[in-house]
This record gives sequence, structure tokens and C-alpha cells, in this order.
Amino acid sequence: MEPMICPPVLTRRSIAPSYFTAAFHPSKSREYREHRPSNHSSNAVIRSIAWNNLGNRIACGLNTNLVRVWNPDKPEAKNSTELKGHLKDVEKVVWDPMHPDKLASCCHGQVKFWDYRINRCLGTTVTTGDNVNLAYHPDSKVLAVGTKDDRIHFIDPRNASAILKTHKEGTQSNQVTFSHNGEYVLITTSLGKVVLRHWPSLEEVYSVDAHHSAVNCLQLDPRGSTLAIGGSDAALSLWDTAHWVCLRTLTRMDAPIKSMGYSFDGAYVCASSDESTNIEIVSNGRFVGPL
Repeated sequence: MEPMICPPVLTRRSIAPSYFTAAFHPSKSREYREHRPSNHSSNAVIRSIAWNNLGNRIACGLNTNLVRVWNPDKPEAKNSTELKGHLKDVEKVVWDPMHPDKLASCCHGQVKFWDYRINRCLGTTVTTGDNVNLAYHPDSKVLAVGTKDDRIHFIDPRNASAILKTHKEGTQSNQVTFSHNGEYVLITTSLGKVVLRHWPSLEEVYSVDAHHSAVNCLQLDPRGSTLAIGGSDAALSLWDTAHWVCLRTLTRMDAPIKSMGYSFDGAYVCASSDESTNIEIVSNGRFVGPL
């Protein structure tokens, strides 16, 4: 199988900013504080967070049925944009990969598409069950929506009123994403496998026996040459996508890995669990420290 390649990464590790060095030099932090809604007894809780592809806006999904878009240069809430219309807690937000001003969000039974510049909902899709995972196709013409009942809905954002197709994996699926070239859909399963399906036929083309227990999350590096997989066995495995061999398995964490992310240049991958406050950092196949 050909590696799941993507356009060349424009920035090399050798010219990465100083905060990507192994020492992780301390840097100043800035606080963006949510105010307490009048109809809630406690402060708002952020359930999902995402940067747009230009890095000039941050979207947050809140438990107050709200999506808030922040300008990183202006940390006051009055300078942010509130996107209202969800009927339940917002579980996930994701930016359109082709349009830095557009994004999608989901809650129970509902997916919404937004243009934050005009503070407008561009479309709403009604689904069944709890929506917990969103992933855009690289060309932004399809959005995959994963649900708690193990269904994956595929929606055209340009015509959000209808679902293109629905796929149900034979076992529990925790995350879905597209390969960088858009030819494959990658699905994690409770059997410790990652299933690769061809898009748009959704025929299975390969499966990776990655872990001994459920696979919770995965992410391709920016080049598409390495797939990082996190499992409920607290292990993080790195896979070569050209030959589908495991390059390294790291087992220092002591709780199920629930989320992960690569640095912009692919030199680092971080992993975390909802049972720990640490973020573990991996470089060159080894842990280089928690944050």
C-alpha cells in the first residue's frame, strides 16, 4: 500500500521555534476566561478546542450550548465571537481545512456549520444519537460525524440538510479521520484495531492490529508517513504507513490515552488522558518529558 502522503511540509524541524526544543523553554501564558452564564450555577466548561489553519483563531465548544471563537491577540471575552444555536452541550468543534473562517460543531442529534466572520449558521444536519467526533475530508467537501452508537455519518457541508451516507462499524468505534490524500477513512475500534476503508466506497482495504485493548485515538503526522495510535492499555504506538509496521511502542503512561496531537513539523507528538493532568511529549520515538 502506498503511504498516505500529503503536500510537503514547508517548515523543517531545524528552523522550528525555540519552544519545540527538547528543553521546552518556559514561555509566557495568556488566560482567556469564560464568564459564568446567567442560567448556569457554575463556570462554563470547555469540552473541545481547535485552532484554524492560519493559527489566528481558536474555537471552543462549551457546555453552555455555545461555540466561542477567540482572537489570540485579544483575550477579553467581549472581543470574541459567540455562535449560538445548539440545543445541548457542544461536544466537538473542528475547522474547515480549506476555509479559515468556517467551522463545524456538534451536540446531541445536531451538527452545525458556521461562518464566524458574519456570525451565521450556514446549515444544520439532524442526526440520531450523541455526536462525539468530527473530521473533515481534506477537500472540505465532506464531514465525517462519529456517534456513540458507532455510526459514522458523512455530510456535505454545502447541503447540510441531508446525510450523504451512514456507515456502521461492526464494533465500537471511538474516532474517525481521513488520510491526508483523502483516499482512506481510518476508524479506531474497541478490538484494538484500526480499520482502513476506501473513500467513498467504504470497502475495507486493511486493518492494523495495533493494541491488545480498545484504540481510543489516532493521528497522522503532517507528512502522512507515521500514524500515532493511543489505546486504553495506556500505550502509544507509532506505525509506518508505507509498510504498516510498528516503529515503536511507548508504555510510560499509566492511564488510557484519550487524545493526542502532532506538532506542525511532525517532530513531536503529545498524548494525554482524562485521568491525568500531565501531557506526555514524544520525540524520536522516546518520551522527552511531561508538561
